[in-house]
Amino acid sequence: MKFINKLLLIMSFLSTSVSAANDVYGTVDELYIRSGGDDDSYLAFRINVLNDISNFESCVIDRNNLVWKVDVSSPVSKYQYDIIKESYTNKLPIRIIGQHKLCDKGNVYSDKVYELSPWIWDYHLQEEDLSSRDNGN
Repeated sequence: MKFINKLLLIMSFLSTSVSAANDVYGTVDELYIRSGGDDDSYLAFRINVLNDISNFESCVIDRNNLVWKVDVSSPVSKYQYDIIKESYTNKLPIRIIGQHKLCDKGNVYSDKVYELSPWIWDYHLQEEDLSSRDNGN
């Protein structure tokens, strides 16, 4: 039994160290897009942060104005853009996980998107549908 308890303790420490990154929830509030030649394309955004459930690295200077950058050369950047655009247009919440070891660079104002996903969109869309039915739409 002691072995299992030690193993669980070790696993919890490992999972904590692996998940050390910005893990933020919110809705996209500002969107920045630039399309140019010679690797001059740019996609970034800011969100209205849900502070109660978001976690930030200690090196983030302004948590509510953190700029998130998307790697436009990534094969999933089009899908990420679609999620960002949907969140921006319909105020649907997303979850963003930033790059690991962000604080190795010192204090920061931005982070690169490591993982991006819709967050409980089904629930929000059902609530919106029910609300529009109640209003006679």
